[in-house]
Amino acid sequence: MNTQSPPPIVADRWQELMDDAEATEAEYNEEGYRTLLVHTGDVTPLTDVPFGLDVLAPGDEFEALESLVEEATFDTSHVYRNEEGGARFLIVVVEGTDADGEDVAVVVPAFLDIAGSEPLEERATDAGVMYTHVRPLSDDSRVTFTHEDPGLFF
Repeated sequence: MNTQSPPPIVADRWQELMDDAEATEAEYNEEGYRTLLVHTGDVTPLTDVPFGLDVLAPGDEFEALESLVEEATFDTSHVYRNEEGGARFLIVVVEGTDADGEDVAVVVPAFLDIAGSEPLEERATDAGVMYTHVRPLSDDSRVTFTHEDPGLFF
């Protein structure tokens, strides 16, 4: 697990990333989706199994996410990204449909340290898949989203 501190630009730009994530969520709402925005607490790139992005979420949001995942099937991923100051800022959106046929979307802001992301990129590229793992602080459960195109992240 990579425990290095994020590039300084992350702290400087975090609120802007959250604002962009909120705007993305609002756009999905306007298009008729039921949405859930994860207010990310921390992001850790994982290069061992399970590899991907480990995203810390507030407990109440994680519980809502678990409920949503139980009733929906997610089949589409979008990753909006921007690079600045050695960091790659990401807004990961997974879309799906719930049991009633309603469109749902989960919006997860995240980041990667560009200098330290090569091992994760190699692992994801070799596997042909990337994962986003969302978990609560208690770390007793997680929701994993599978992204069929790791290039979206890199």
